Amino acid sequence: MPEKWAVLSDFDGTITRTDVAEAILDRFAPPEWREIEELYRARKIGTRESMVRQFALVRARKEELLQFVDREAVIDETFREFADFCKRRGFVLEIVSEGLDFYVRHLLRKWDVHVPVRTNHVVFEEDRLRIEYPWADATCTLCGTCKLLRVFELRAQGYRTAYVGNGHSDLCPAIEADLVFAKAELADLCRMEEIDFIQFDRFSEVQRELGGWS
Repeated sequence: MPEKWAVLSDFDGTITRTDVAEAILDRFAPPEWREIEELYRARKIGTRESMVRQFALVRARKEELLQFVDREAVIDETFREFADFCKRRGFVLEIVSEGLDFYVRHLLRKWDVHVPVRTNHVVFEEDRLRIEYPWADATCTLCGTCKLLRVFELRAQGYRTAYVGNGHSDLCPAIEADLVFAKAELADLCRMEEIDFIQFDRFSEVQRELGGWS
């Protein structure tokens, strides 16, 4: 019987060419958000705390933010073909993101990409954002969306997992995934933690590699 594969992918900076959340903070939050980011990158606070503190600084309405996102966000142009490749091969493909649902789902609709998504939820209250965590692990307060939990769930269903990511929040699933595709900060972290990974820049490279594994 052939192996069952599931591919989990980060969104910001992985499917998109730039980090949409950081672009929003740069435009709509005061410079203090970067001080919080430094604490996060130094692993002094978790993703959940950093996002709550950073996005509490944002002052903008949903419509204004989406107009900005439409101007700024660029998709990896090879991702659509990668999604089609996964469908043809019978691979599970899901997005697991520490981003915010209002722009993640908006962009996926705009780009006509139909993939299941786990990400953090935003409640808009006038020009302020309140973040909720429907995919958090109740036993851990570090992350909003527990990407590692989804790896474990898929493994329990008999899948081998490939993880694709670029940042700090991707380290936990990278430790447990059967195959890791990494770039940017995640590649540096994998080297530091001695985790085997395949360097990539575009999803066309991930597709080429997976074509040889499946």
